[in-house]
Amino acid sequence: MFHFKKFSVSHSQSTMKVGTDAVLLGAWMPVPQNCKNILEIGCGCGVISLMIAQRTNVKITGIDIDLQSVVEAQQNAENSPWKNRVIFIHGDVQNFVQNTTQQFDIIISNPPFFENSLKSPFNNKNISKHNVTLDFETLCRVIDKLLSKEGRFGVILPTDAVPKFEALAEKNHLFLTRKTKVYPTPTKKANRALMMFERTEKPCEDDLILIRDKEYTSEYLQLVNEYLIIEG
Repeated sequence: MFHFKKFSVSHSQSTMKVGTDAVLLGAWMPVPQNCKNILEIGCGCGVISLMIAQRTNVKITGIDIDLQSVVEAQQNAENSPWKNRVIFIHGDVQNFVQNTTQQFDIIISNPPFFENSLKSPFNNKNISKHNVTLDFETLCRVIDKLLSKEGRFGVILPTDAVPKFEALAEKNHLFLTRKTKVYPTPTKKANRALMMFERTEKPCEDDLILIRDKEYTSEYLQLVNEYLIIEG
């Protein structure tokens, strides 16, 4: 079990575990007051959906192609204070988009991102880390169909994947409006980017966050303060 301040999650069976990427995205993603519904694509154990549930009153749906992940996410939701408005469904998002007319005000994803790299002998790890079932182009097409007119799409990616993803997003009428580069330490390059896309093209807000400088930085602690129990 991974214990947050207001909920706990089991993640032993899920393809996507609790990790820094998920925590960053769950804490960082802006959710406007008038948001009515949220979709998480590739929910894994459900940690991002539950983090956002903690700070909103919105109905949240998570979807994942891996059955064990969805079963675990459902159990985590049931054990949380928000079980009545967080649901997880097992399925392929490509099929989901073909069988729904619903649109979402917020879509969020911590997607598989490795391309043409050495794969694991364990298929569920390939699903979570390699874009064998959901490549960037497909993801952007799905977002274009599911995102409401005033909606926002949030994602976290390795920095070297950003240019390709941004180009594909723009091709699908999604424009980068906020980007936060994530630096692990002062001596290392940024290795992740938190990005928000919207329907309307406008100047992008750029900033950065440093996670550790000997100890966790005040900016990181401020971002995750509502969620993480950090000792020492």
